[in-house]
Amino acid sequence: MVVIYENYKDYSAPERVQPIVAGLLGELAPKYLHGLQSVVLTNSVAVGKGKTMRVGGRRYPRRECRGFYHPKRSGEPPWIELVVDNILAWSDAYTTAEQDYTERALASVLFHEIGHHLDYTIGSPTRRGEIAADAWRDRLIEEILRKRWARLGARREVSPLV
Repeated sequence: MVVIYENYKDYSAPERVQPIVAGLLGELAPKYLHGLQSVVLTNSVAVGKGKTMRVGGRRYPRRECRGFYHPKRSGEPPWIELVVDNILAWSDAYTTAEQDYTERALASVLFHEIGHHLDYTIGSPTRRGEIAADAWRDRLIEEILRKRWARLGARREVSPLV
């Protein structure tokens, strides 16, 4: 079971965030989460200054990122960090009065980071790195949508996550 922690600095996340992340994790098959210790919900101020390692030939300010995967290191199990304020700002840009994109945005980032975990532990049919994480993200979202569709008896009310 993956534990969810909250670690914010001068920030209070909406109450709906933690249950959405817990629900998304609960819908995944345990094989995808094997070895993953925790998911930490945080904000951009708590992430700290500095830049990321090179991603696609560029280094990005850490405070602008939406999530991080921390692989197993020095005996510490792997874990995921979600930067909630950045994810919500991203989802708010697409949310309308008719459609709330909060779950979709959280799923996209969470499953991308889980994709990095799976790339490290299982491998990927594509190139390593960001491309592999995106491929895993798409596969996980597709699997959850299939489960939701079957559970709801193929009713048309099921909306895609991403």
